[in-house]
Amino acid sequence: MSGATSAPPSTTVVPARLPRTTVPAERRWWRLAAVGGILWLALWAILTVRVPLGPRIEPGQPSPLTVQASRTVTYVSVWRTEQERSRAERDPAILVYQRDPTVPVQQRLHLLNLLQAIAQIRDDPALDAATASVSLAALSDQTVAVTPETSLMLATLPDESWDTVRRASVELYDRAMSTSGYSITEDELAELRERSLPYWASLAGDEQSRPLILWLSGAFLRANHVLDGAATAQAREQARAAVEPITVRILQGENIVREGDVVTTDVEEKLRAIDALQLTPSWSTVLGHGLIAAIVATLFTSYVALAQPPVWHDDRTLLLTVGLLLGTVLTGRWLTPLGPSWAAAFPLATIALLNAALFRRSAGIIVAVLSSLFVAFLADGQLSSAVAYLVGGVAGIFALRRGERSLHFVVAGLAVAGAMVVVRTAFTLITGGQLDAAALARIGALGALNGALSAVLALGLYHIIGHIAGMTTPLRLMELAHPAQPLLRRLIREAPGTYAHSVAVGNLAESAAEAIGADALLLRVGSYYHDIGKLVQPYFISDHQSDGTNPHLLLSPEASAATIIGHVSAGERMARAAGLPEPIVDLICTHHGSGVIKHFYHVALAADPSVDVARFSYPGPRPCTREEGILMLADTVEATVRSKVQHGRVVATRDRVGGAGGQTLDDLVESIFAERLASGQLDQCALTLADLQAIRRAFLVTLHGIYHPRVEYAPAPANAPASGTS
Repeated sequence: MSGATSAPPSTTVVPARLPRTTVPAERRWWRLAAVGGILWLALWAILTVRVPLGPRIEPGQPSPLTVQASRTVTYVSVWRTEQERSRAERDPAILVYQRDPTVPVQQRLHLLNLLQAIAQIRDDPALDAATASVSLAALSDQTVAVTPETSLMLATLPDESWDTVRRASVELYDRAMSTSGYSITEDELAELRERSLPYWASLAGDEQSRPLILWLSGAFLRANHVLDGAATAQAREQARAAVEPITVRILQGENIVREGDVVTTDVEEKLRAIDALQLTPSWSTVLGHGLIAAIVATLFTSYVALAQPPVWHDDRTLLLTVGLLLGTVLTGRWLTPLGPSWAAAFPLATIALLNAALFRRSAGIIVAVLSSLFVAFLADGQLSSAVAYLVGGVAGIFALRRGERSLHFVVAGLAVAGAMVVVRTAFTLITGGQLDAAALARIGALGALNGALSAVLALGLYHIIGHIAGMTTPLRLMELAHPAQPLLRRLIREAPGTYAHSVAVGNLAESAAEAIGADALLLRVGSYYHDIGKLVQPYFISDHQSDGTNPHLLLSPEASAATIIGHVSAGERMARAAGLPEPIVDLICTHHGSGVIKHFYHVALAADPSVDVARFSYPGPRPCTREEGILMLADTVEATVRSKVQHGRVVATRDRVGGAGGQTLDDLVESIFAERLASGQLDQCALTLADLQAIRRAFLVTLHGIYHPRVEYAPAPANAPASGTS
């Protein structure tokens, strides 16, 4: 440009902002796994390790102190239930027997066959006594064993005595079966062999034949009414299963054991139920605690990995979130065993409200679920505590909304209190507890205390936790949006045109954010601060050249571009000096991306075709989030549309386009979006084409509301009186 002077070289060099640091994905996963392991071990320790608070009570030993129940507890007695089930399975009435009526007949036939075989050998004239004895011994089989002594007796027995043995053996067998009704159990068989048969045999023969009669009649008796092992085992299992678990209710103030009394198994269970027995846990208990801790740690880290990338990508936020969870359960470990009042007033909803306000509702709900179940397990394992904690936390989360105002925390506290009162009242009715006016007053007072503590603690820790984690809370954004903030006051006084532009950009950005579900509050506040760098040299901005003087006419295109580009780096420095949150700083640095200042570049290009376009480009970086992309589009659209409207280049509808270059708002906004997409400025942010269409529609609704055609007022008649209003 003729007549322009060159600026010093230093004014044309704009330092590029350092790119945002990113952690490799592998390192992030290992870091999350390490934190999950630490959480698992810490929860395991909280469940298992207990510091003795008094004299140690040992099962089976005299108690060193008198123990009273600190709270009313209902538990299932494993010992009493097992005693009752053992008694049920030992009931003789459940024994199942199986009777085989063919056994007596078969055994009698075997007896007759043996007697016949013995008779044949005795009657064989070719056999002497010794040979007959050997043949008789060979008659041994699985039913009866013929010893050498017995076979010799049979071979040498006189015929008269043999006839007595033969007849009496069958008679005694038949008498035994008849006496037992042809159904003999093992016990009855032993009774017959030990008592009845010896007596009957003594009456049936002489001393020589009596042992043979007893041997032959008793050898063939068999039990045919036997116990069915499989059916009996099944019946015993059914008898055990039919016994319902025995529930024991311990009332508050009840004596569990007195000093000097032996701690029995029943007393031990009661002491365990009220958490008053300090025992070295068994390996099975320790492993069970480890599994519970592993489940909670796995669910928590899985949720963080899948649904909360901003949490596990940032070390401080991840450690702080885990610390909040551990702090809550550790506090529950110490407080809830002190009594039901402590458990009812324990403000577990605090951690749920904090996570919901700092992150999102789903984060608060998952933390409420895990922490309520865990703390209820620590307290007394009752369902009522878990449900009360969970319902109270979830009710507070929904009442809190995003926590933009302190009043929201008050409302959340009221919701927590109401939910706790309802749940505690419901479980009192279910368990048959006394629900008189005093009980209702006590439940209401504890619920109100729980809600108040939850609200106060959540509100008090909200700013502290957010500051430690480096997070931008809605309350912090609301404070920054107030015009009394130092930077905004300077902007209003020293650069009112830029402030008006920033407010208009905020309107556009907020409407677009609401259309696609982005952070509307962050965008509005970020819009207010995105151009604070123009406070350094406001007279170089056209919004502040009200006297018509344009200082750029005295500068080269490169110097003018450097002056305009410098407002980004200047804004970053001012924002950091003022302690603005990092997301606001990112919006300041990315609202122009790496775009080109086309006016000065075209002027320079006309003078020198070889001019470097980099000298006319913003340093970046390009937008990386949806909010940053929206702000870039809103800033460009607002500035361009306002400039075009002021010069009469924009009309309401296509049929009213007039003059060269005239276009509608729809066409102008469409062209800006197309240019940003074509130049790659939106390549790195997470805006989809559907998002862009929704943003464009939101912009147009707002712009049409601002720049809609107005009614042309009719001229006043010549004789009309003067008016003080217009």
